Amino acid sequence: MPQETQGLIMQELVRRSNEDTRRLRAIEQRLEGVETRLIALEDSTLEKLKKSNTKFAELEASIKMASDDVIQMKNMLEKMSRQLSTFARKQDLKEIEHMLDLISPIREEFVTKDELEDELKARKIKSAA
Repeated sequence: MPQETQGLIMQELVRRSNEDTRRLRAIEQRLEGVETRLIALEDSTLEKLKKSNTKFAELEASIKMASDDVIQMKNMLEKMSRQLSTFARKQDLKEIEHMLDLISPIREEFVTKDELEDELKARKIKSAA
C-alpha cells in the first residue's frame, strides 16, 4: 500500500502540475493579448498626438494671420480717421452753396432769347406810342 499511496500522490502531483501549467499558459496568453492591445493603444495615441500637434500648428498660424490682418485693418482705420478730418462735411458744403447763391450774378430766373426779343419789341412799341 505504501507504493500504491505513493503512486496516488505522484498522480495528484502530476495532475496539479499540469493544471498549474495550463493556468500559466492561459495567463501568458492573456498577458500577450493585453500587451498587444497596449502597443496598439500607444501607437494610436502617438498618431493622434502628432495629428493634434499638426492641427495646433495650423491653428496657431491661422490665428497669427488673423491677428496680422486685424492690426493692418486697425492701422488703415486710423489712417482713414486722420484723413476724414480733412474732408468737408455736408453742413460745410451747404454753407458754401448758400454763399455762392448769395454772390451769384444770375439768381432767380433765366430768360430765353425769344422771350427777350419779345419783351424788347413790346417795350419799343410802348415807348413809340
